[in-house]
Amino acid sequence: MELHYYLYILSINLCFLLLLPESLYSQQVYLNGTVYDCTDTPSTPKGYLCNGLKKSCTSFIVFRSKHPYDNPASIAYLLDSEASIIASINKLSNNARIPSNRPIIVPVFCSCHGNIYSHDAPYTVKNNDTYFELVKTTYQGLTTCQALMGQNYYPPNGLPIGAELTVPLLCACPTENQTSTGVTSLLVDLINYGDTLKSIGESYGVDEESMLEANKPQSKNSSSFTLLALTPILVPLRGKSCKEDPNSFYCNCSKEFLADGSLKGTYCDESDGQKFPAKLVVCIGVGIGVGFLCFFFLGYKLYQYIQKKRERIHKEKLFKQNGGYLLQEKVSSSHGNGSQKVIIRLFTAEELQRATDNYNWSRFLGQGGYGKVYKGMLPDGTIVAVKRSKEIERNQIETFVNEVVILSQINHRNIVKLLGCCLETEAPLLVYEFIPNGTLAQHIHSKHHESSSPLSWDSRLRIACEVAGAVAYMHSSASIPIFHRDIKPTNILLDSNYSAKVSDFGTSRSLPQDKTHLTTQIGGTFGYIDPEYFQSSQFSDKSDVYSFGVVLVEVITGKKPISFIEEDEGQNLIAEFISVMKENKVCDILDPKVLKEAKKDEIVAISNLAMRCLRLNGRKRPTMKEVSAELESLRKVQSSMLVDNHDHHHDESTNNDEKLLHKHNNSVVQEYAEESILLSLQLQMESSSF
Repeated sequence: MELHYYLYILSINLCFLLLLPESLYSQQVYLNGTVYDCTDTPSTPKGYLCNGLKKSCTSFIVFRSKHPYDNPASIAYLLDSEASIIASINKLSNNARIPSNRPIIVPVFCSCHGNIYSHDAPYTVKNNDTYFELVKTTYQGLTTCQALMGQNYYPPNGLPIGAELTVPLLCACPTENQTSTGVTSLLVDLINYGDTLKSIGESYGVDEESMLEANKPQSKNSSSFTLLALTPILVPLRGKSCKEDPNSFYCNCSKEFLADGSLKGTYCDESDGQKFPAKLVVCIGVGIGVGFLCFFFLGYKLYQYIQKKRERIHKEKLFKQNGGYLLQEKVSSSHGNGSQKVIIRLFTAEELQRATDNYNWSRFLGQGGYGKVYKGMLPDGTIVAVKRSKEIERNQIETFVNEVVILSQINHRNIVKLLGCCLETEAPLLVYEFIPNGTLAQHIHSKHHESSSPLSWDSRLRIACEVAGAVAYMHSSASIPIFHRDIKPTNILLDSNYSAKVSDFGTSRSLPQDKTHLTTQIGGTFGYIDPEYFQSSQFSDKSDVYSFGVVLVEVITGKKPISFIEEDEGQNLIAEFISVMKENKVCDILDPKVLKEAKKDEIVAISNLAMRCLRLNGRKRPTMKEVSAELESLRKVQSSMLVDNHDHHHDESTNNDEKLLHKHNNSVVQEYAEESILLSLQLQMESSSF
């Protein structure tokens, strides 16, 4: 009974194949002005449909020479073709300078990408480039704006200079109907002012009716077929016409000679592929028996079953390798111990491949300590950042799972949001919300960068408040106290409003409720590590406070904690900061932007707060909650101060501030010096005991 059922299904499928709608074999639609449509209109055509007998073929496009693309080499570079073939087809030398606006025939390899034919050419963005200008000027309407925007994920009017784009050039392969009439290849030409279907066809030895068949008009009456200048049109090229003109660029002809050496004639290959489909139909209808069809069908089903089983086993292996079971254990324990539930979305590998265009280099955002980050777009339009690890080893599994669990428990406006992860790949993947404006480090160290200017003082103070609030939340308000362990400007991202987002929790640890510190292997970034933690390997909330103090100093000075550039070789920012604080000369190392915009009392307050955060004795440092409250108070005072009042009392407040700074500096620096002496003595005692 089951065999009869399969035979019935097969007969239905054969009938369906024989009765496929004619539209699948019909000509292409004339694209008209839609090639220049750069609006967000999904219904606008992206190119010619893949409706040919072949998924790939050799096609031709006509490019009109112009500077700097006015020789075979430069045209080949732009259109990703071969310079020698271009020169041969157009009867040019390889280094010939081509007159402006001369049509040049360029062969391209055309293939299906999805349901659209295209020939992909690479392009490096130059100054003032936009998608529209590339379509109109650079590529002369030989691509479409919709295809260009769909293939690349940069904003339409914000293409970064030097970015690598993929340009899908228009092309097509002959349909079954065209092949049966002798069409061997298709050419894409650009319509000039005054051109008609007849005049364009005559240029290539093609009649008007064939032109109509290749370009689907709104009606079959050619008189109502309106041609728009500077838009692409398809020209069908027939092999049969090669006998009349064997030197045509698309012909494959050879000379035949008699035995006495005299010329017999010219032979041209007119193969149009018609025989292959006919033989295939005959073989399917007559030669292939019902028994073979059943055997093939059952074998295919068995193959599918085996492949699915292998894929499932491989995914389970990767899931275990990437810490999936450890993650499930932590999720289950969070549900059972009454703490905040861990809710994690698991993405498939295929979803993230599609989102990142198979991790295309044009989607690359940057590289951190734990892997590369790519920009992606989910099916619902959500823009995400996909973090792809360099490799996964047994000692890194716990770090990865730890970051997933910690981030899934955190819900704070100034902490980057984890959307989910993927465990089906060789290396685990994390999916975050996309933060568009880079890192704090890029902005405070961008003095010599042409495309951006240093952050204003108000923005720096606000960002410091937001970061302090986020870390204070991790220490005090989260369901389980969390230590970040790597607070630094490169781990502070800025969103579209330049609000801070604390990120990179790969080294973070949650604190058991019965402990005040963690004893761990030394981790973090040189220059931001708490000296007390470095000595004892005991990390506490005050270690994060020290790192934040370094960030504060970096924010107001615009300098890196450790500098390796030639003029600052050996410079230690914190040592320099303490030195100038002791001499009441902190203004000597301030960022010019801060020195210009900040008030003296604000500089005093921030400098003293940074000094307290940098105390060697962790117990004497303030908590992050206290730091956050102090920064918030400073912001409130800043926003409530009147300009005229500040100007009226400027001289008096400056004198008072200098006295206050001197008073605070003396006490804080003195404590710092005493702590340094005690720490040195302790280290000497420990070294002498060995």
